[in-house]
Parts: sequence; C-alpha cells; structure tokens
Amino acid sequence: MDWRKAKKIIILMLIIINAALFVANRYYNNDYRVTQSEEEAVYRLLSKNGIGIYTDIISEYQPMRQLDVTVSPPDLDNLRNMFFEDDENVETEIEFDQSILRSYSAELIAEDSGFFYSCPTGKGETDGFGTEAARRLADSFISKMGGSYSNYVLDRITYKNGGYQLEYYEYYRGIKVFCNYCEFFIDDSGIKTVESENYEINGFSGENREICASTEALLTYIYSNNGVDKTGVFIEDIELGYDFRASESVVGGSRITLVPCYYIYLINSDEPFAVYAYDNTVKTMDDALTADQTTETDILVQ
Repeated sequence: MDWRKAKKIIILMLIIINAALFVANRYYNNDYRVTQSEEEAVYRLLSKNGIGIYTDIISEYQPMRQLDVTVSPPDLDNLRNMFFEDDENVETEIEFDQSILRSYSAELIAEDSGFFYSCPTGKGETDGFGTEAARRLADSFISKMGGSYSNYVLDRITYKNGGYQLEYYEYYRGIKVFCNYCEFFIDDSGIKTVESENYEINGFSGENREICASTEALLTYIYSNNGVDKTGVFIEDIELGYDFRASESVVGGSRITLVPCYYIYLINSDEPFAVYAYDNTVKTMDDALTADQTTETDILVQ
C-alpha cells in the first residue's frame, strides 16, 4: 500500500469534514441569531410607540430545556444565628405554613423556600456609607448563608429611599434563575430588610425546545395592554433566564419545573415585564395575552 498516497487522502477527507462542520455550524447559529433587519425593525417600532431603550438586544439564543427544582425550607437555626444575637430573646411562632422568629428589634418570617427579615434599627455595621460599604456588608452575610448560596452573584445595586438595594441571583451553568434571589436593603444604620427565595436545583429536564428571540419578546411588550399609553417608558435591560409558570403551586417538598423567560426591566418600575420564551406569552396573569406570531414575523421582515 502506498502510505504516502493514503495519508494525503486521509488529510483531504479531514479537511472536507471540518469544512462541512464549519458550514453546518454557521448555518445552525444563523438560525438562532437576530438579524440586523429584525433588530432595526424592533428599534423603529419602539421609537414609533415612544419607548426608549438603554440596553443591547440579546442577539444570539439557542433551544433550551426546562429546569427541575425542589421546594426546600430554609435552615432556621442558621438564620437565627445570622440575624439574631446570642443573648437576644427570640420567640418562635408557627402560623399555618409560616415560621416566625421575633425579638424586640427584628422579625424573620420563613415560608416554603423563602424568608423575609426586617430590622428597623439596622443589622450589622457599615464601614462608611456608599455602594462599596453596602456591598461588603451584604457579601459578608450571603457568604454565611450556606453552600446553597455559593452560586449567587450580585446582579445590581440601586440607590432608593436613602439606602441601597442589592440584588443577588443564582446562576446555573451560566443561566440566571430569576426565582432564586436574595435582596438586601441597606442604609447607614445597617441591613434593614432581607428577602430571599432559594429552590434546590436538581438539573435540566425534558428535551431542548425552541424559544422565541428577544425581539419577539419586545414586540409582545409593545403590543400588550393596548389601552395603556407607553409613551415615555424606557427599557433599561432585557435578560433571559428561568422562572416559574404562573400555574405552578409552590408546596413544601414538591418538585417544580421552571421554564425559560425573558425579563424586560423598565426604568422607575419595581417589577419587570416577563415573557415566556417557549410560546412568547406574557407571564403576568392579569396581562395574559398571547402574541400573534404571524403578525410579529411579518413586522420583523419588512
């Protein structure tokens, strides 16, 4: 056998295979990429409706699986040690599904996978006052909240009502989990409130399914609540992650499936506008509108 000739044939075959894979990869990725014409079309529609946008559109996306989580109660002993002093008289009450820890200066209410802590006089010491001091104090507390909070990342800091709101979220394999969060409010007296939900993540479930593009989610926002004037509204961010379906019932010990959602954050609005990414419908039950897919596609390609 002429090994030199065989070697050339093998090299040629490898080159052809790599070229085919490259072309297939480009073709596959282009199927899940917002085109320039689609992006320009949605910007025109936002402008036409008087809506400003201060962020980039998510230009690339892929099919996504669902995410399986378990409703698991927080560790009350750990929370007691974190938020109450050793010599502090703490009373414990059980009301239905709630566990309430209460002292003369603070209260903590735990239910399902979440808790809410409030201390009007402030908890902890701030080393000065500002974003960095608030972050150091919040970081020190969240680092003590156990391994289930080890994948939490500080997402944003907002100055409001004389203090700083710090929002931490869990990321699972690089994807944000909107329902796993820990939110602090800190002013110069210390931590005033902490609100958190933390569901145990079991992993992905089901098959990969197609999701809509961010431009389609933005169109759903534009055309939702047609009777409401959106003139002067500004979009400051748009994110893709996992959240509950509105029909899910949160019961201790139960397993729940999260689905991909787009969150559209609006300036001067406490709640984001959420869109289910599988079917491009509004998450908010009061505004549950199904997007007209045909109309949206026609608009984007014009």
